[in-house]
Amino acid sequence: MAHINKSFGIFKLINEDNEIQNIEDTGSKKTGFETIPPNTDITSLKGVVKFGIDPTADKMHLGHLIPLKMVRKLKDQGCDVHIILGTFTAQMGDPSGKDAMRPILSSEQTISNAEALLDQVKRVVGNDITVHRNHEWFNEYTLPKVMSILSKFTVNNLLSRDAFQKRISSGNSIGMHELIVPILQGLDSVELNANIEVGGSDQMFNFYTTRQTQEIMGQKPEICIMSPIINGTDGRKMSKSYSNCIYINDTPKDVFGKVMSISDDVMNEWYPLFYDTYANGHPMEMKKSLAAKITGEIWGEEEGVKERAAFEAQFQKRGLPEDIKEAPASNIVDFIIAIKGGSRNDARRLVLGNGVGIVDEESGQVTKVNVDYDVQEGEIIKIGKRDYGKVV
Repeated sequence: MAHINKSFGIFKLINEDNEIQNIEDTGSKKTGFETIPPNTDITSLKGVVKFGIDPTADKMHLGHLIPLKMVRKLKDQGCDVHIILGTFTAQMGDPSGKDAMRPILSSEQTISNAEALLDQVKRVVGNDITVHRNHEWFNEYTLPKVMSILSKFTVNNLLSRDAFQKRISSGNSIGMHELIVPILQGLDSVELNANIEVGGSDQMFNFYTTRQTQEIMGQKPEICIMSPIINGTDGRKMSKSYSNCIYINDTPKDVFGKVMSISDDVMNEWYPLFYDTYANGHPMEMKKSLAAKITGEIWGEEEGVKERAAFEAQFQKRGLPEDIKEAPASNIVDFIIAIKGGSRNDARRLVLGNGVGIVDEESGQVTKVNVDYDVQEGEIIKIGKRDYGKVV
């Protein structure tokens, strides 16, 4: 059985053949899935699959889609899929990758977020799954039971995780409640007697703690399948604060358009996660295929095909979208606000950045305008990369 030797964020996985693999606690940079124990044959797995998500927000992004695709694959090969909505643990917040203590959320907020997330999970995985909300069992735990379980773990081990070491070195606080989140996630697996768990490679510490928790509670440790951590549309870490996310609840048009906006480097990173092979061909054709694939994974294959056709008509054949918004206005700034919303400063910045122009309907040529431009009735105006409006 694989065991672990850890020192400041680097896990050394030692399998039965004494082969050592080093994997960073903060997430693998590889493009494929990795497993604990290493080199597990995923295609032969059967049993209870756990996928947990803490509803600290009400939407999921492309980074969640990758492990959800694996959950769907396991379900299709006969596994019994269980989704755990962390309505209890989300109140504390998983400290993985966080450099500061997270605020405790209210139960009402986490329950509301959980229902929104569940709709997104089902869109990818399907409806034939079992759903749990972990406050249902943790609210029944007594203090003596909790103390008995916690006595099996050491603070030294919990503090050894990379995220906590970074906080200690930078002088940031660590909440007592954060220390036990990995153990609580392990108890989720105990409640299910889970055989398999799927998640991101940033969850590696939690996965090892879960396996240890299961052993302590007399169960066989689960097999963990870890998906790689992917970058956002701009090549940086995918994060809401960077505005570089593709969300599972984005419209098909927005999903397709966001994928088409990525650089070739990001496209080459994402491509093998959806096609099991590296991109090999003209970058534009590869990007269109990837955009259709990702849109289809979220909204269904037909939507992916539809958005590709619409993109080719709009951007390559110089056509215009059929659903152009209409609005009355006298100047370009007011017109942008009427079509897209936002502030006058936002609209002015867009114009000053050469992001707005008048479209020639026959040639498709776009003539840029300045902030003082007075719009004319009947004009088609391109706003930003993907939006159009008609002056009425």
